[in-house]
Amino acid sequence: MTLKLDHMIHYVQRLKDFNFPGDVLKIHSGGKHERLGTHNRLVYLSNAYIELLDIYKIEQLQKIVKSEEGRVSFPSKIVQDGFRQGFKTLAFETDDIEKEKQRLEANGVEVIGPIKMDRENKKGDKKTWRLLYIADNDYLVKPPFFIQWDQDADKRAEQLAPLRQNHFTIESINIESTDRAMTVARWQKWYQMEVSEDNEDFTELKIGGDEVVYRIFDGERSSYKSIVIRDEETTSPYSFIIRGGEYRFV
Repeated sequence: MTLKLDHMIHYVQRLKDFNFPGDVLKIHSGGKHERLGTHNRLVYLSNAYIELLDIYKIEQLQKIVKSEEGRVSFPSKIVQDGFRQGFKTLAFETDDIEKEKQRLEANGVEVIGPIKMDRENKKGDKKTWRLLYIADNDYLVKPPFFIQWDQDADKRAEQLAPLRQNHFTIESINIESTDRAMTVARWQKWYQMEVSEDNEDFTELKIGGDEVVYRIFDGERSSYKSIVIRDEETTSPYSFIIRGGEYRFV
């Protein structure tokens, strides 16, 4: 089993009219999650993508988050945060979601799934995948979830290649927690992460051979704070905060 960052979720209201400053990040059409009442647009970088998520049927989302599955679903954090815009959670791609479930349950971790999901675009093209959620009621930061795409990996990579901005690479994700030690311990257990650095300011975690690092900082409120993107074409760092999300380019 291998894990790697698949995507980060950024909740953006009025998504259809949204663009990044100077169109620095190119946004591609996505589709609707009918069972959740959400829809998305997508930004493909060299090693992962950013899912821009909005709600098109609020009553559907509010209904489903009351269910056992819905309370841990990826858009549930939108409702839990009072519809505040910003980064909500992230997903790790796995090549064997059933074995991830077995591993977690063997370690006493309650999970929900795998859940079959799909998204259909305006042309009627449908993508399908499966999700596995950590069902821990005491977490501080919304736990990343697991995703396994049903499409052949090579075919999926070929289809996404023309959409990727390959000079952009997600380098790190910065997270704040009101209990850094607890978040670090749980992420180590849940995702088999290793500590690559630990100091007064933050604890840095990594997954196996994946290049992305996750820095857990002490914070007054637990949240996904910022995403750091390496820009191979820039000569100096730049950043912006938009719709509650901080993007830093280095």
